Amino acid sequence: MKVSICTLGCRVNQYESDAISEGLQEKGFTLVPYGEESDVVIINTCTVTGESDRKSRQLIRRAVSAAPDAAVIVTGCFAQVSPDTAVSLGADAVVGNGDKGQIPDIAYALVHGGCIQSNVSDIQAAVYDNLRINAPRRARSYIKIEDGCENRCAYCIIPAARGRVRSKPMERVIEEAETIAGTGCCEVILTGIETGSYGRDLENIDLETLLEQVDRVPGIRRIALGSLDPTVLRPSFVERTAALQRLLPHFHLSVQSGCTRTLNRMRRKYTAEKVLENMARAREKIPGLTFSADMIVGFPGETEADFLETAAFCKKAEFLHVHIFPYSIRKGTEAAGMPDQIAPTERKRRSAYLANVQKEVQAGILDRYIAEHRTRPVYVLAEKWEGGVTSGHTEHFVPCEIYTEQDCTGQILSVYPMGRDGCTLNGEI
Repeated sequence: MKVSICTLGCRVNQYESDAISEGLQEKGFTLVPYGEESDVVIINTCTVTGESDRKSRQLIRRAVSAAPDAAVIVTGCFAQVSPDTAVSLGADAVVGNGDKGQIPDIAYALVHGGCIQSNVSDIQAAVYDNLRINAPRRARSYIKIEDGCENRCAYCIIPAARGRVRSKPMERVIEEAETIAGTGCCEVILTGIETGSYGRDLENIDLETLLEQVDRVPGIRRIALGSLDPTVLRPSFVERTAALQRLLPHFHLSVQSGCTRTLNRMRRKYTAEKVLENMARAREKIPGLTFSADMIVGFPGETEADFLETAAFCKKAEFLHVHIFPYSIRKGTEAAGMPDQIAPTERKRRSAYLANVQKEVQAGILDRYIAEHRTRPVYVLAEKWEGGVTSGHTEHFVPCEIYTEQDCTGQILSVYPMGRDGCTLNGEI
């Protein structure tokens, strides 16, 4: 029995696909690359934007037409929010986010003549799932620690697709980290739909407490975090994480806008000024700390002046990377019905403008980074080796390439950055 998986969307989806893959292999399936002939095709979908919905529908249609003899299982956020559409497109089974752990059994049943159309339960009533990873397939391994979001931002459908905040019990996270470390994988990325909400539904446990415990796991040498709401950078979080030995000095923030007026319309719970204040506090306590961010441009009602505030904000913040998203209308959200929708051509223009601003900011950061490490090495986790080139990321999440005669994948290399090709460092061991 052969199975292939195509994954759209976020790190949580990628983690869940990896965990499902392990469950399928335990059932006797052989995992093959997506697009190769298989008995079962699984599409793990996304629904965060209108464009994500379009891609999800397109992939389902292609899978059904390209592999008429294969069973097609559709899961993920699109499946949770639009199960009837997935069925109408030809899916043999539709599995909601709260039921992903059942996919190996469903796939086995379909191969052996079962007929399953839909298994989408009420996500608001879901408990934390039983998914986990035992044998990571990459040099860095995700650990999902949290699911769900209760922020209710004006542009976002995810609370309907993922439900309320649910945290993985701390002992299960530690056990998974220990198992992963036992395979020789030395870096874990703790991630969730709203990572900073970890512990909200647990007694006397928060994200800082969890990090302190993972920091003690033998064999784990680097700990990274998934996307964080900027409010997570409260004084207690910064103080406690600054004392950790293995937490990487890089945070990715879901900022979304550098204009307070736009943030208010988005229903975000902070101001642009507060974000800069929190970042400055963290940089003061954690030497060499770098940041990256998500930004939405062209949100309904965003004026040219508002947009230029965001561009100026990005210059002040000095993000290493900025993921720029032109606002995409998502049916079912408050923002979809807001007045003063921005034309797609204008959203595209603003995206390009902000990308150019960020390119200049990034160039300055990287040039200083290289100069600061002329005699002080950085530490690169080797993630891939191809054609004599090892690629990976430094502890500050700067991409780096090094020529190596041997495959060093999985090792942490002491490297001197000698220059850069765009945003990628060229280093020597």
